[in-house]
Amino acid sequence: MKSQLKYFLFLFVALVMTGTFTSCSEDDDLPNGGKPMISYVRVTRPAASDSLVVKAGQGQMIAIIGENLQDVRELWINDREAALQSTFITSTSIITRVPSDIPTEITNKMRLIFANGEVLEHDFTVDISEPLPTYMESEFVNAGEVATIRGSFFYEPVHVFFTGANGAQVEGEVVDVLPNEIQVRVPADAQPGPLTIKSNFGETETSFWFRDNRNIIADYEDTDFGGWWHGPTYITSGGSGIDPISGKFLRIDKENTGGWFEAWVGEGTVKEKTKNIPADAFANPGNYVLKFEMNTVSPLAYNGIRIMFSSNGGPGNRDLATYTWAANIDTKNKWQTVTIPFKDIHEANNKNGNTFTYNASGYAVSFHFVGPGTKAQFAMDNVRVVPNVIP
Repeated sequence: MKSQLKYFLFLFVALVMTGTFTSCSEDDDLPNGGKPMISYVRVTRPAASDSLVVKAGQGQMIAIIGENLQDVRELWINDREAALQSTFITSTSIITRVPSDIPTEITNKMRLIFANGEVLEHDFTVDISEPLPTYMESEFVNAGEVATIRGSFFYEPVHVFFTGANGAQVEGEVVDVLPNEIQVRVPADAQPGPLTIKSNFGETETSFWFRDNRNIIADYEDTDFGGWWHGPTYITSGGSGIDPISGKFLRIDKENTGGWFEAWVGEGTVKEKTKNIPADAFANPGNYVLKFEMNTVSPLAYNGIRIMFSSNGGPGNRDLATYTWAANIDTKNKWQTVTIPFKDIHEANNKNGNTFTYNASGYAVSFHFVGPGTKAQFAMDNVRVVPNVIP
């Protein structure tokens, strides 16, 4: 009886030891001893499958490569949870998207929580964009009034700084913020120059200028109209249903322009200001735009507005070449900045014997309406040719 008891005891110990060795052997056979690990993170585009990353943009799809990842239950990047789908989880990879929501707590960590409660952390940064301002509804706004800036990545808190005296920055009062719009009150000390938009994720200086006074070719402050064919009688300083934004402006109030109407046409003293078009605009026209502020009392939708510049003739050359602007603008009696690619104007005016090339003496101009006629009730100011990129 004792011998049988010894036999069963020996067998029990043997079985326990065998199980223990077998279990250890199975764990030893698994990579990293069965513990989850992350080797690297890469993008999911096939063409860039060998591109390893330590940061990614909001909403970007990524692949987390490692070992023993199959039991993951939660994935957090900073304090935002990423979506997990079982079909995109294997023992060696997890495919997911970086959360698009802006984190409130930035840890620059990726945190994986597994079914057994184990937590695995990995260094990872979400590349949240700095503000990206693209344009102002009007680049000319009076002090104390509200300016509107359009763009992307305006994450609160946002600060807007105007150029002040001697290059100092003057902060404006932010009235309202949306992801693609900032409304800011213009401070009294604001001067011409770029804006700087700041958020917790960086800062950006605008390529456009507030109250842009560079390369002005028509501000309608003229007192000598020698050589002007048309336009002087339309210049006003206000009192016409439109308030000024920078002194005098061109004011047109026509119920019907008829088949031919000339709003701003001339040479002579017109050329004095057009000398301000920089030589580089002709060497690199794609880097410049023609800008002006417009205020429409009634919508202006017309495909017969022509803009002509000539460096080898007078306004009569408008019969040879011209840029046709198909305006479709309704500012609802507010000033708004209009932008036209200078390259298009440059190409359109270099045809049929008319040339629009650099000329230090300036250029003849014609801004006129052609066609069946349209209602033209608008104001125009601050015509300029300026860079569309930061130098």
